[in-house]
Order: sequence, then structure tokens, then C-alpha cells
Amino acid sequence: MISVLLIEDEPEVLELTRLFLERDPELSIDACSSVDEALLKLSKKVYHVIVTDYAMPETNGIQLLKTLKFRGIDTPLIIFTGKGDEEIAIEALNMGAAFYLQKSENPRFQFAKLRKMVYEAALKQRTEEIYRENNICVVIPAWNDEKHIGNTLCSIPDYIFRIYAVDDASTDNTAEIIRKYAETDPRIALIRHDKNKGVGASISSGYREALNENMDIAVVMTGDNRMDPAYLSAFLDPIIRRKADYAVGNRLQGPEFRRKMTRRGFFSNALLTLMIKIASGYWQLMDPQNNYTAISKRALERIDPGTIYPRYGYNSDILVRLNIYGFRVVNVKHPSPGIVGEIPGMRHRTYIFRLSRLLLKDFFWRMNEKYLFLNFHPLVFFYFFGILCIMTSLFLGVYALYGKIFGMEPLFVRATLTLILLFIGSMFVLFGMLFDMEQERNITVY
Repeated sequence: MISVLLIEDEPEVLELTRLFLERDPELSIDACSSVDEALLKLSKKVYHVIVTDYAMPETNGIQLLKTLKFRGIDTPLIIFTGKGDEEIAIEALNMGAAFYLQKSENPRFQFAKLRKMVYEAALKQRTEEIYRENNICVVIPAWNDEKHIGNTLCSIPDYIFRIYAVDDASTDNTAEIIRKYAETDPRIALIRHDKNKGVGASISSGYREALNENMDIAVVMTGDNRMDPAYLSAFLDPIIRRKADYAVGNRLQGPEFRRKMTRRGFFSNALLTLMIKIASGYWQLMDPQNNYTAISKRALERIDPGTIYPRYGYNSDILVRLNIYGFRVVNVKHPSPGIVGEIPGMRHRTYIFRLSRLLLKDFFWRMNEKYLFLNFHPLVFFYFFGILCIMTSLFLGVYALYGKIFGMEPLFVRATLTLILLFIGSMFVLFGMLFDMEQERNITVY
């Protein structure tokens, strides 16, 4: 049952609105004709939603909202009025009103819309209450982000308990701006590196502080203000409901996101995504390089943040560790304001080469830890014999061509053997991937 406090100084409108809302058995309506009467009711009872007129004899809707904030009442407020213009609506929303609804000549439509707003406001309030019951922090890695770090810090919702802003030895005023915001927002904690260590190291520093202060969930949002906090709930809900321990943003699900890609960005992103899927074992992830993530406390404790890869590529390193210990990972769709697949200040060839070495090392480490040490599975032999056959076929292929060109030896037998080994090796590797995918579906926590 959703309790609603309705404030309207015109008796006819008050009664009509009350009658319509009471048609819904899930809504309990308390109606009053003045602000003083409303404040008296609020002192005796807690409501889920407040619906108020804007222009009233004693005050207006925005002044009422300010009064409620001053008294520490954070009940969602909907301003429902026939008077006012666009500027008033903007001011009301900026002051924290949940919704602003202009009365129209179609009462059936406007009351249906008001009812929907009541449900949405009540749901949002309940959701934020659930979030406040958990210690949720945001880790913000920043490097030379003086133009954006302020907007990023201002955008963090009130239900976030702690904000770790990590300055990775910026050469601009990033650290000073963070300190300035920390003076007015006690949630903000500045962590500064003496020398540039990389984005992975910055996130690792934030994760360690989150564990030290016993945070339940740690969200990562970069300091360039490219991650919309409006989507935070989509990252938090799967973890709070114990459906996952790690949520990864997905910018690629809709065609409107893919249109932002350059051709080079599309090719490099597709290649790296495939490599990360093979190395990490999370085959369902669509955008594993995404930096917008959320992780649970138990997963963070298990992967040891101090050992995370310090540079770009840290996200794939985290995924490998999570897969070894059997933590569930989910995709979270969200838009990207930038160009997908582009990494500022990073040459694609250098990045792909560096990440390839990391992924190769992590792949063999995962095979050893997960399928030989923690839980034996024969897929490691499929991978082993597959790689062995493919490498042997490549060696034989080169040897056969060398013999044909320089030794005038027949090519048919060696070429046939090369193709057979290549085919057998490819089948072994594909079966290894298939078994790995099956293990992801049946994932359990060790």
C-alpha cells in the first residue's frame, strides 16, 4: 500500500483528485486543503509520496519543498498544478521535486499520468532506501580531468555512502578541484598517487580503501564524466538481489551505440572482446572492456585488489580472477557519450600487443587454477592438444613450403599432413571453448 498526502486549496479539485486516486486499491490518500494542515499531518505520519498544488494562499509548491528539506523530510514530492510555466518546472525539478505535472483539459489522461508518477516516485524512494541500507561507494580514477571531475563528483546520487576520488599524479588542477568539492561533501575522500601508476592501479587504490571501510558494493565511474549515474541502479540491483557479484556496462547492445564506432574502433573492439572472452571464460559478455562496473564485497575480497594489473587491461585481469573463483557476471546496458572502442592517449597497436601478452598469461593461469587445481575438467587437455596440433601444423607448413621452394621436394604429403593437423587442432580448441562455455552456465562460487 502506497500512502499519499494530497495538498490542494481548491475543494472541487481536491475532491476530484482524491476520488480518482482512491480508485486504485493500492493507494491510500490523505487529503488536506492547506500547507499548515499538511505539515501537521507530516509531523504525525510518514508518507510515501506527496502531491501538491503549486500556487496556494500561504505559499507555493517550491517553498513547501524547501520547508520539507529544512525539516529533514525527503518524501518524494510531485507538483500538480494548472499554473506555472517552463521556468517554474525547471526550478522545481532542480530543487528536488520528483515530478512536475501540468493540469490539462483531459482529466482522464492527466489523472492516469499522475497515478503513474505516484507509483514511479514511490518505487524510486523505496529503491533508494534499499541502497542506503547497503554501504555503497564509488571509485573515480582521474588523470588530468580538471574539466570534468567537478561535474562527475556533483552527479553522484545522495544514496552513495562514500566517494573515493583517485588522482593518478595529474599535472593539472584535478587534485585541487577534488579537495574543493570534498570541503562541502564529506563523502568525498581524495587518494593521490605520487607518480602515475595507471588506471588499474587507481582503481586498485579505491578498492583497497573500500575494503578498509567495509563497503558492501564498489562502483567504478571514470573522472571524465562519460558514465551516466542515472544507470547506477541497473548496476546495483543484480548485486543487491544476489543474482551476480560483478556488473559490467554494455555500450554495444543497441545499433545507436555501434553507429558511434569508427571502423578502426569496431575492428579493435571486436578483436579484443573475443580475446578477453577466451582468456576470462565469460563468453556472454558483450563489452568486457567497459570501465563502468560494480563489484560485491565478497568478490572484491577474493580477487585481492592489490594484485590487479595497473594499466589499461585491468578489467580483463579482474574478469579472469572472478572466473577462477566462480563469481557470476552480468551485462548492464547503458549509452556511451563518447566513441566506443577509442582509448584516449593510447595507440591501438601498442595496446593490443600489450594486452595480448597479459591475456595469454591470464588464460594459462586460469586453466591451471580453475581446471587443474580448484576443479579438474578435461577441457584443459582439449586446449593443450589443440594448441599443440595447431603449432605443429604451422611448423610443418613452413617446412613444407621451404622444402618445395629450395629443395624441390614434393609438397602433397607434407601439405596434407599440415591440413589434417590444423583441422584436428582446431576441433580440439573449439571443443575446449564449448566446454568452457558450459562451465560458465553452471558457475558456482568456491
